[in-house]
Amino acid sequence: MAGSRRRRRLRRQRQRAAAAERDLPPNPTTPNAQDPSASVVDLPPELLAEIQCRLGFVDRLNFLAGCGGAGTSLLRHKAEAPCLVLPGETTDAMTLFSTASRETGTGRAPDPAMRGHVVLSSTDGWLVTADAQATLRMANPVTGEQAELPGIATGTIPFFSSCGSHILDSNLFEAVRFGGLPNGERRPPLTLAKWQMRKWFYRKAVLSTSPRPGRYAAMLILAREFGAPAFATAGDPAWRLAPSRDGVEDAIHHEGRFYSVTYAGVVEAWDRDAETGEFTSTPVAPGLPGGEDVRRRKYIAAAPDGRLMAVLKDSKKEAIKVEHYWPREQLESPVFEVWVFDGERRQWVTAPDIGDLALFVGVNTSVCVSAKEHPGIRGGCVYYTDDELGKASLRLERDGYPSHRSSIDGDCSYELRDLGVYVLKDGTVERVEGLRRHPCWPPPAWFTPSV
Repeated sequence: MAGSRRRRRLRRQRQRAAAAERDLPPNPTTPNAQDPSASVVDLPPELLAEIQCRLGFVDRLNFLAGCGGAGTSLLRHKAEAPCLVLPGETTDAMTLFSTASRETGTGRAPDPAMRGHVVLSSTDGWLVTADAQATLRMANPVTGEQAELPGIATGTIPFFSSCGSHILDSNLFEAVRFGGLPNGERRPPLTLAKWQMRKWFYRKAVLSTSPRPGRYAAMLILAREFGAPAFATAGDPAWRLAPSRDGVEDAIHHEGRFYSVTYAGVVEAWDRDAETGEFTSTPVAPGLPGGEDVRRRKYIAAAPDGRLMAVLKDSKKEAIKVEHYWPREQLESPVFEVWVFDGERRQWVTAPDIGDLALFVGVNTSVCVSAKEHPGIRGGCVYYTDDELGKASLRLERDGYPSHRSSIDGDCSYELRDLGVYVLKDGTVERVEGLRRHPCWPPPAWFTPSV
């Protein structure tokens, strides 16, 4: 009798609990573990941000990729620091190295954009790559998205293809660049094999801010011997050559416009004519002090507060203190100067100390970040990579030149000319710490992860 009363009481308790559960309103911020449609993106934003902060570098990238559109808002809350894209041991893999945390991991290498890639630029998480067939593509290593950019022979660059090569009409090219042939001289056509294009014709490709396949503008900077830039957009997918007597050395996309610095040290802004689709430039600042020296490498960047910055790179020769794999009497190391444009006084101001800012420069990108926002990044420093794709490939062809290098384990093949950290206050040059062994080709490239 007592047992049956106990059973009836338990049955009534279960019925009341089930009724109460049916009357509870659903919690919109908590994913249902039994709901197959629920995912991590259903978590509250503050919880997603907390998870992001607790993950290591590679796991964090995978987490951001899994968050899809929510990953974009997370990066607005806590942007990633620049990292290095290094070639993997196979053509279908690549290595990502965090300069902030010194972590290394294997990233996505979507085929074909990243297979045997040479990186020409990095903009808001998107890379522009060039393959051995001279094809240009944009790719996001975090999400795996990619798209092919217009063919180099489209548009107004006077190219025509023949037997696996690109033949450039030098006279038509210089007529566009200079507004006519210099001194009336005529030059023979120039033939470039497709595999040579990414080494000796392409220099850098800059995408507009927040690019996406089908929504981008691109500025292609050609090698120094050619100088002139070319532009293409998603709505006008053809490379349009633009005039530039001094030649464009570096460029960024900033506040809705392309800005460039010429080999003569002149900073210009580029605007597109809505009717013709052509781009033309206008000087926006006086010439850089010392910028007229064409032997000094010049970069342009934008500070987090929007100010334009210029970086001038020179080199000095020092006696070798360690035995290298191939003999030389002297070793070149870089020397950097930083200038900031004062918009009110309309002049460049030298900046021997940039405080908690850090600059990342190289042939593929020029970016400035705050070290306060990225623990592990050193303020007051210039992080740099190689400048010349063609020369980098030639060095590898020399007898005895190492095919791999690292900054640990006493590797004496590490060259400060190619990759390092320059301390502005005292002018010292240091290795990028924690960089594990990796192939020397293609050259390392800066990359700021985004989704």
